[in-house]
Amino acid sequence: MRPGPGPSAPRLAHLLTRTARTLRSVTRATRRGVRRAEVTRPLSSGGFLGAAAAGWVATTPSMLPRTWWMWAVNIGLSQSYGYTTGVLAERLVRRGAAALGLEVGIAEDHRRRARLLGASALIGISAYSWVRGVLRQREISHLVQQRPQNLATHLVGTAAGLGASLGVLAAVRAIGATADLYRALLRPYLPTRLLGAVSLVLTLATVAVAVDRLIRGRVLEQMIEQAEAANRLISPNVPRPDSPARSGSPASHESWPSLGAPGRKIVSGGASPEAISAAIGAPAMDPIRVYAGKSTSRTMEETVQAVLAELDRTGAWDREVLVLFTGTGTGWLQEWSLSAIEFLTAGDCATASMQYSVYTSGLSYVVDRRSPKQAGRLLFQAVRRRLDAMEPGSRPRLFVAGESLGSFGGQAAFRDLPDLLAKVDGAVWTGTPSFTPLWQQVTGRSRPGSPAIAPIIDQGRHVRVVTRPRDLHRNYWGGLYEPWRSPRVVYAQHPSDPVAWWRPSLLWEEPDWLRERVGHDVTPAMRWFPWITFWQVALDMPLSVRAQGGHGHSYREEMVPIWAAALGQDVAPGGEHEQRRRHERIVKAIREVARG
Repeated sequence: MRPGPGPSAPRLAHLLTRTARTLRSVTRATRRGVRRAEVTRPLSSGGFLGAAAAGWVATTPSMLPRTWWMWAVNIGLSQSYGYTTGVLAERLVRRGAAALGLEVGIAEDHRRRARLLGASALIGISAYSWVRGVLRQREISHLVQQRPQNLATHLVGTAAGLGASLGVLAAVRAIGATADLYRALLRPYLPTRLLGAVSLVLTLATVAVAVDRLIRGRVLEQMIEQAEAANRLISPNVPRPDSPARSGSPASHESWPSLGAPGRKIVSGGASPEAISAAIGAPAMDPIRVYAGKSTSRTMEETVQAVLAELDRTGAWDREVLVLFTGTGTGWLQEWSLSAIEFLTAGDCATASMQYSVYTSGLSYVVDRRSPKQAGRLLFQAVRRRLDAMEPGSRPRLFVAGESLGSFGGQAAFRDLPDLLAKVDGAVWTGTPSFTPLWQQVTGRSRPGSPAIAPIIDQGRHVRVVTRPRDLHRNYWGGLYEPWRSPRVVYAQHPSDPVAWWRPSLLWEEPDWLRERVGHDVTPAMRWFPWITFWQVALDMPLSVRAQGGHGHSYREEMVPIWAAALGQDVAPGGEHEQRRRHERIVKAIREVARG
């Protein structure tokens, strides 16, 4: 006999019928809500005006010439911000007018004329601001010695920016449609008071999950994978050094693959003793370059010990000069600095560094800001202890250096400026990010009235901020410093270097360096606008390293006179001409070595 239906069967059938009815009603309600509220809703008048005004602002200049994608992102972000601001402003005005009992309108017979005049004004102002923006881009190109972009670059970037802003608007409306969906689903089950709050929480959770899957799960992981793959890549154009004075050589404790791609390039580069001797007209030694790569099999402390072992092996403690570099996110070091030291000291020097990450500086800033500071502090402390254990007369002179995120990390080894001056014989920091704590302390001691881009610190007795080589001996306004004492600290940063001037407070506050408008390679037409200037300067950063030497985040030929000053290679009055000629020969030799 077949068993009959149990007592739960009628309940199950009733539940299925009720669920089907609910889904049908929810589907109808959702379709009505989406059509009525989000997808087909016309643009807000206030939002449209706000987006137009922000688009005009987006054409204003920043520090460096824009590529098409810089135009696109700048316009897309600016118009999205302007639309949001305009919508909020419109709502506030409407509510204020309603509270006061005011009603503003245009007579029916004047509406067409008003629309025509408004459209003409918007088109005219937009065209004027765009043409003016293109001309400003040409002015910036001239200031930083770059070839101006062609007209197609500006046109394509503008069109892509308009498309990007429409895409952002569509995404926001899709989020609104998602909120409508949740409200429709929950309306039969929740009271009105809770419906809005619960649907908002669910919408935010949905957006958070989607962004997390897209940004962290795809984009970020892909960037990390690419960085790790690039670090492992052994290029046939980067030969393994034969000299025992280099890490990664057959005599080294550090294997060639373990150095990572930036480390292999560092120890493989540089000039031979013969090339140095030919440039300076004197005998030269083989410069020492020590490097240890990042490895998952050892801690950062163990990596520091690997650097010390290489310093022991190469006899670095017997050289005249020892320079500790803190690298950028990937472990990259600036070849111009390394070579300048080697030529100026006739090879009687050793440079040492270690890799603490394989990520770019931008990615390292987002993912891990502790590692650069830890690397700079641990390496310096270990070397300082070894030097303190040596006889004072037999120690090399100790210098510290770093560029960009390396400057941020290297300065973390010191509590304050007196601590730095007490522990080193000199320092060279290039392209220091403005959020670096030690830099903020130093600028806090600047002379009132000195420019923010080149503050005068204690009349230049120990610290000098230079925007170009001539600032080494005279301040930015041309005034004389007091005699330069040892140890000497140089902060080199160009007015057009976005890495040195970008900071989160650009969102809401105009910085002094922009208010003063005194940078020799920054257009005085640059203005500060809330929020917009923040991403304009941020967008300048990625390509700033490709700028012409002496501009942007590109520190090249000027590193020769800067390091000569930091090393104390002064000349007697009347010898300046011969010193310039010597530096020119060194610059020429470094270029020839770089060309291979």
